[in-house]
Amino acid sequence: MRFPHGTISKVAAAFMLCTLVFVNLTAAQFKSSDEDSKITKIETRAEVAPTPDPLPGNPTCASINPAWGEYKLDFEFPNGSFPFTAQGVVPKRTYDAGGTGLAPNPNLYMNVSSSGATMTQWSLSPINQIDRLIVYVIVKGGNSANGYSYPTGSIGDTGSFTTQGTRNAISHLTFCFDAFSGPSSAPVSISGRALTSDGSGIAYTRIEVMDLSTGEVVSAVTNHFGYYTVPQLEAEAIYMVTAMHKRHTFINNQRTVTASEDLAGVDFVAP
Repeated sequence: MRFPHGTISKVAAAFMLCTLVFVNLTAAQFKSSDEDSKITKIETRAEVAPTPDPLPGNPTCASINPAWGEYKLDFEFPNGSFPFTAQGVVPKRTYDAGGTGLAPNPNLYMNVSSSGATMTQWSLSPINQIDRLIVYVIVKGGNSANGYSYPTGSIGDTGSFTTQGTRNAISHLTFCFDAFSGPSSAPVSISGRALTSDGSGIAYTRIEVMDLSTGEVVSAVTNHFGYYTVPQLEAEAIYMVTAMHKRHTFINNQRTVTASEDLAGVDFVAP
């Protein structure tokens, strides 16, 4: 096909203009995202496993921090629910309060799923029995281990928790814990958005916020653009935030957050 004289140059100029507009818009989006990240403070858990710390030998909680308590499932491939008490027979469990002063709690359970060199999830339950938080997890296999740190504490996580290099199967799991302190009285808010992967807001999503120290639940519903805010929450508390919708399933519908101040950006995304 032949084009009239000058047409090709006009098309090329238009293409270059579109390209420049796209680049500028993309740059603006990255800049906006970067600025948003600077003003949003959020501590999230129950999403993916932290980056592992390679540890030599047979580490204990006391070798990492003498103040921590230690709960150890001292057998291969732990699976199931285990009370926070010591047990000397198979399956063996050991318990050391460390500097926490916390006594064994037969009503609190550690729930674990593992196979071979990998643990896929761990969690504490039931909510009304939680009197401690997990601050470090040690996955031991062979003559080394991987450590997974939770600086502000956690009650559960999912992901791949493996022995070092996955060279050896799990020989035991160690959960380091610290006492769960209650919240202060200063009010804070938690806000965010329910949206699809293409950025469209999802209206009428029910957001439930549970205070893990009391079990109290407050809720909100997203507006037409998918935004929500849950005000008048106590600072320094740990909250489980859950998103539910009749027609949408969120990639990760639960977030555990520490509300030391107003938290923005607690978002839930549906594919």
